[in-house]
Amino acid sequence: MKERTYEEEIRAIKRRTYIPFAILVFLVVCLILAACVWKYQHTFTTEKWLENPGERTKIVDNLLENHALVGMTQEEILTLLGEDDAEYGYFSEENQWVYYMGMERGLISIDSEWLLLNFQDGVVTACDITTD
Repeated sequence: MKERTYEEEIRAIKRRTYIPFAILVFLVVCLILAACVWKYQHTFTTEKWLENPGERTKIVDNLLENHALVGMTQEEILTLLGEDDAEYGYFSEENQWVYYMGMERGLISIDSEWLLLNFQDGVVTACDITTD
């Protein structure tokens, strides 16, 4: 009779340890999936840049880390980023291309962020991010 009680206690202990372990595994899997989704959302591709102009603030840091824009030609910029957003009228200057990136990053977003590329002789000489 004592053996059964002892075996039942061992089973109960095993059940109690399986539940926290299963919860821990579930949380780790959720964290890994969240990290993968975040990485995907914040990785620059030309397709993402062209298809979602309002979401460019998420990928611009990755763009600047992986592509040296200063020194690129206008043709290379057109291939990478497409036509500029000069129709907005902001920051319109000669030899400057402007790309709308969406609402500014941060807790209170009241302005828009813009990528400004300055050209001289068809080559990017400066690259800045600014707000309006």
